[in-house]
Amino acid sequence: MIHKKMAYRNTSGGTLRYVFRGDGHEHDVTSGVSLIHTQGMSPDPIKRDKGGKVEEINTDQMEAEFDFLGDKNQRSQSRFAHYVISLPPGEKLTHEQWKKTAKQYMKKMGYGLDTKWTCALHDEKASQHVHIVACRVQNNPQANERTQARDKGGKGNKPQPYPLVQDNNDHSKGMEVMRELEKEFGLSEVVSPDKTWGADLSRDEFEGTINHFEKTGQSEAPWKTRIIARISKAVEKSNGKTFTEFLENLKAVGVEPLVTLNEMGFPTGMSFAMEGRSAAGSKLKSTRLTFSALTGFKFDGNTGSMQSTNRKSEGIKYEQKRDIQACISTSPGQRVCGNTPEIGGPRPSVEKKEAGRTQEESVTTKVKAKTLGAPFTLSFLMDSSSKGGLNDLLTLQNIYADLTAHAAYAKKIARLQWGTDFDR
Repeated sequence: MIHKKMAYRNTSGGTLRYVFRGDGHEHDVTSGVSLIHTQGMSPDPIKRDKGGKVEEINTDQMEAEFDFLGDKNQRSQSRFAHYVISLPPGEKLTHEQWKKTAKQYMKKMGYGLDTKWTCALHDEKASQHVHIVACRVQNNPQANERTQARDKGGKGNKPQPYPLVQDNNDHSKGMEVMRELEKEFGLSEVVSPDKTWGADLSRDEFEGTINHFEKTGQSEAPWKTRIIARISKAVEKSNGKTFTEFLENLKAVGVEPLVTLNEMGFPTGMSFAMEGRSAAGSKLKSTRLTFSALTGFKFDGNTGSMQSTNRKSEGIKYEQKRDIQACISTSPGQRVCGNTPEIGGPRPSVEKKEAGRTQEESVTTKVKAKTLGAPFTLSFLMDSSSKGGLNDLLTLQNIYADLTAHAAYAKKIARLQWGTDFDR
């Protein structure tokens, strides 16, 4: 079973007519539509003849009932939700089983007896599925106490009546119900997204694809989907291989790896870049693309070393002495385009620390920032327009600061290559 949350709306009419009458559908739905359950007072909008054939579908009463409650909350423009639950091709549930499915699903999503929602079955050959239209406004005219409002993230001094059903973690909550119902009804189990490379598309991503098609005539998957597809190939090819080989496999599929290192020279994060954009592994797929999820190792500040997470990983083998040089080569400081944030990603903390040291030393010696570490080339020295001129440049303070900056950089590289032993 798969569940999806569709776009929110401010009124119920458009969605109810889409679900029951098929308004806006690319095919006829009236031949296979049935009311499964309504948590409300409205009658079945589908009228049939004695033979069961649909004669009329009128959602007016249901729209009026749902919108009456929705209008109680004028603070939001997202008062109506639309959910879809579908089965794999060839599998079926009875009306009673679908009713139980809808009730358990909506309860898990936070819809209590003080809410209104309805469920309609589309019994199509390709895939049997139900649509659920729900008013998110809770029929609670009494203002919450201040402490209750604060607990729910409110301001406390402005308790609000008729609150909305919260939609935090809707996807994960719905997936839990899907797995439970699959076992109860003997349905084939759909693998959860955290166990696959699949990525749900947000509405913005979907609309971006549509807009791209309208402008160019070509349909292209969103950037996140495309980069995950490439990374997955590199990950699968690198199972049982070294981390250095994994970095090479990423480059082979057109993805630039970016490994974040701490001040001790140990990896603490993983980002991926493609087509001028980059994103952390935790943002792309936190269960599979973080450094620890890839290798099964994580830096431990107490021991100052890499320690096993004792969790399932992608089987990529990391060893500090063997793989650290490959990690260093991915740092923004080693890249020509490393100064571009969206490509180079965040600066490693070691660079930030060394930069801080250099700035502290420049303040101590009272050297102007513009001349700090300036290269003593003939053209620069002869530039009379430079602030401070030759007198500022040819001072012992500036020469000392220049040497300090270069020494700090050399020390940073040595620490990354040789680890903490360099400081001893």
